[in-house]
Amino acid sequence: MLLYGRVETMSEMGQAEAVYLEGERIADVGPLEDLSARYPGAKKQSFEQLTPGLHEAHAHPQMWGLQLESLDLDGLTEPQAVAQRVAEKARTLSPGAWIRGGGYLFRAYPTRELLDAAAPHHPVFLQSRDRHSAWANSQALEQAGVTPETPDPSGGALVRDAQGRPTGYLLENAQELVNRVLPQPGLVELERGLQDLARRGYTAVHHMGWCHYSLAEQLAQSGRLPVRLWWALDKDHWRETRPGWRGDRLEVAAVKFFADGALGSRTAWMIEPYPDGSHGLVLDPLELIESEGHAALQAGFGLVVHAIGTWAVQGVLKVFHRLKPRARRIFRLEHVQHVRDAELPLFAGLNLALSMQPMHLLGDAELVRYHLKGHELEAFRLRDLWNTGLPLAFGSDAPVMRPLFELNFQAATAHPLNPAQNLTPAEVLWAYTRGAALAAGWPEHGQIRPGAPADLTLWEQGRPVGRVFGGALEVF
Repeated sequence: MLLYGRVETMSEMGQAEAVYLEGERIADVGPLEDLSARYPGAKKQSFEQLTPGLHEAHAHPQMWGLQLESLDLDGLTEPQAVAQRVAEKARTLSPGAWIRGGGYLFRAYPTRELLDAAAPHHPVFLQSRDRHSAWANSQALEQAGVTPETPDPSGGALVRDAQGRPTGYLLENAQELVNRVLPQPGLVELERGLQDLARRGYTAVHHMGWCHYSLAEQLAQSGRLPVRLWWALDKDHWRETRPGWRGDRLEVAAVKFFADGALGSRTAWMIEPYPDGSHGLVLDPLELIESEGHAALQAGFGLVVHAIGTWAVQGVLKVFHRLKPRARRIFRLEHVQHVRDAELPLFAGLNLALSMQPMHLLGDAELVRYHLKGHELEAFRLRDLWNTGLPLAFGSDAPVMRPLFELNFQAATAHPLNPAQNLTPAEVLWAYTRGAALAAGWPEHGQIRPGAPADLTLWEQGRPVGRVFGGALEVF
């Protein structure tokens, strides 16, 4: 197969005109005239642009598969508007059926009364866009056994009224009080999420938790993985298995920890307080990340840590420096959303990838101005972090946001808070391809060169329209 167009090789070869593929490998790269002469019998097809296969470098594919079948609240910022959507959904369901959804962003925590009125005969559980908080109605709390006497779980909190009664808003691990009585997603949702990502032009997905690895192994064993899948295990399950490849499409690679929550839920762990005087929530204490991380490194796993707030970023970087002698794989810092000048020197000297989601700026910019007034320049420091020389890897955090390349492109090249942090289009593409491959520890991926895997994304008018994967050409 001979494909031609503007070929971005992401290697020292620079731009080329054509790529010749044999099976699942790239056999030749060069001028179209030369390759046409060398392979006269090859089937030809042209595209405006060809790149290494896009990686979705931070996603929760099972939860994305669930969200595809749930109430979409993306872009809603007022509780009344969300309640109206819930009321509309309730009219289509039998009494007692659960109403699930997610995607809203609120400035303040609402109470359950709005949802009680919208769906008096249905339990309701809605997650914020960042999935670090949730809003439930009285029926849902009752089914979960949540009462005024229910204690806050470790790493979570039930928002309460002046009398100590739960208001229906749950922060971080408190969501599990309701989530445990919900119908649980399984293999169907994981496969649905992965297939959707493949249809968007991705050839690799980096899984970041909230799903048991055995489901991915089932898909790998049955030949049903539509992408290469880099798997970070939840911290509670890593001792059950071993690191390594399962076939050529699934690598169980790392263990993930959460240092803090997220800005939209005011649970990101910040050095400077929020307007209400709080500093966010610590989820996995730094001491746990260091001790468990040390054990995981000794077992051959990589180490992945979610860190959004300034305090979380500072603390995790210090942990990485102490663990550096034990690491055989690249560390990953996920989100790296708020960074002070004082912490920039801590990035030096680490074998570290920075996994970021610039598209979150599109919704978070207003929240940064509101919750972190005076600290706007510490948010989403794309250019400053690029200048560390460490690989950047871009993703969406789906279902937190839709896994669309153009959203990250928009936010990263036209930074809503600080244009000095803009990246170039070429740098954004690099972070989706070569940078993401380096973050996965896959040195032969993310580039178009002879001998490399023939994982390609095909483009027209700045959007993915197809891909090459598993030796097959797919056009959407």
